[in-house]
Amino acid sequence: MCPNWFPADEPNPGDERVTRDIQLTAGWRERVHGARNALIDSLDALDRMHPGDAWITGERVRFLVDQGENDKALKVARNCSADRAWCAQLTGFALDAVGDYTRADSAFDAASAAMTPERRCEWTSAKLLLDNKGRSAYDHLSCDQRNAVDAKLWWLATPLFSDSASDRRSAHFARKVLIQLHSALPWDERYDWRHRFGGEALSEMLERYGWPAFSAFGGSWEEMSHASWMGFYDSTRTATAEYPQDRLHLFPEWRAVEDPFHATADAWQINMPDLEDKDEPAAQWWPTEHYARAAGPIRQLTDQTAMLRRDGHILLATASELPPARFGLHADTANAFLVRTTSPSDIEKVPHNAYKNEKAIVVTAPIPAKPAIVGTELRAAHRGDLSARTRFAVTPPATLASMKAGETAISDPILMSVGDGPPPGPETALQHMLGSTRVRGAKMGVYWETYGWTAGDSVDVAIVVTRKEQLSKLRRLGMLIRVAHDINGSVAVRWGEPQPGHSSWTIPGVVPIQARSVYVDLSRLEPGHYAVTVLVGKHGSTLVPISASRDFVFDGV
Repeated sequence: MCPNWFPADEPNPGDERVTRDIQLTAGWRERVHGARNALIDSLDALDRMHPGDAWITGERVRFLVDQGENDKALKVARNCSADRAWCAQLTGFALDAVGDYTRADSAFDAASAAMTPERRCEWTSAKLLLDNKGRSAYDHLSCDQRNAVDAKLWWLATPLFSDSASDRRSAHFARKVLIQLHSALPWDERYDWRHRFGGEALSEMLERYGWPAFSAFGGSWEEMSHASWMGFYDSTRTATAEYPQDRLHLFPEWRAVEDPFHATADAWQINMPDLEDKDEPAAQWWPTEHYARAAGPIRQLTDQTAMLRRDGHILLATASELPPARFGLHADTANAFLVRTTSPSDIEKVPHNAYKNEKAIVVTAPIPAKPAIVGTELRAAHRGDLSARTRFAVTPPATLASMKAGETAISDPILMSVGDGPPPGPETALQHMLGSTRVRGAKMGVYWETYGWTAGDSVDVAIVVTRKEQLSKLRRLGMLIRVAHDINGSVAVRWGEPQPGHSSWTIPGVVPIQARSVYVDLSRLEPGHYAVTVLVGKHGSTLVPISASRDFVFDGV
């Protein structure tokens, strides 16, 4: 099988996954609709002659769904008198077609409960949706161990935690039923389901990607270029299975399944990235699985996140850069949610404050000092519109109440936009957060907090900006023989406090909190990868100063 993306700008009359006959011309659509009605009538008559026949009942459900008569399909499935597990599978399939994903999920669970352990292990398997590392690990698990992993997989693959719909899991099992309904015959519709003619590859394709939007045959010359090496290009037809580019790759990398509470945002790559070669997207990015969400697409956003210590909790601050207007995202503070989850049964919408600056939406909220998966979610107001999200793990630092006497600490530096006035204080600094760690312009704002020092303590402060480019082997060799220089280096600014012109702000707490913000001049830096490090130490002390860093990409002035 040869699945492919069709270009985003290509005219598209519709998706066969949604409306099975949509790619036919009007005349053929009418003829097929009439022929399918006659077939449904014949299946109804056969069902009366052979009540309880599993194949007849299944095909009745299938062709009613293809005809768009989902309510009738659901009625047939609920009146099914065949094998209990098969009837539950058909009910889940019909409910998924109706769009009742919660009940569909329950029906599929009922089907699992009615199966033998061996059959259940095969039915519930999510192996084909995993990356290569995940498949290898999954193969070594017992069926009981797979159950625990499956629960984690479906939790991490939830499209939006703020609505917790189980549509992705429901779609997985609906695809498996679809495969059973089509593969009951050697040849069905445009596909040959026999294993020796690629039926196994076809089944895997449909389980991983669902029914394609359409199939395309490139003509005899295209066929010759593909199949001439096999020696029988004149007697075969190879058609691609075409999928829209807005499909969602919801399953994270296996490393996130192994250790969810240390998973970084890049463990989830739910959208096709911006590609250099627009003509060959499948050659540059093709996910292990993808899914067309009926409620509407989701856009993965960038983020900049920091955790600030407070008396009995952590203040989480996360900002997301808003995509260009062409994406059609309606981003407002009213439809922003901060979600936090520690398990499939523990998913919460956290009370929060939301702000919108020129380029980003910022969300702040108190959270417990415990590892969790968090994210900002922007829910679409209307079905079919674009939603957006971030998702990553956090391991918060200790609260102020947990710090020992005499202990000092520093927060991660927060990158801010630069305004006309002086650097903002703690009341408004977070509202100016950049929505990513990509910086543009001649200046960059930096905000941070220290814990354990009072306003009157004499401290030395330094900000160091370090270039962090990967050095090629050729450059390393040149540096060794002294014909090339190291492009990486640092620039630093140091000062002592208290000092006029370098203000700090005190935030009340059981341990003193000092907040600081500055503007850093980047105008002399070349574009590239950098880190900004803040160091603070007691004046005159021989102890190593405490420090915190944040990597960023400088795009230039």
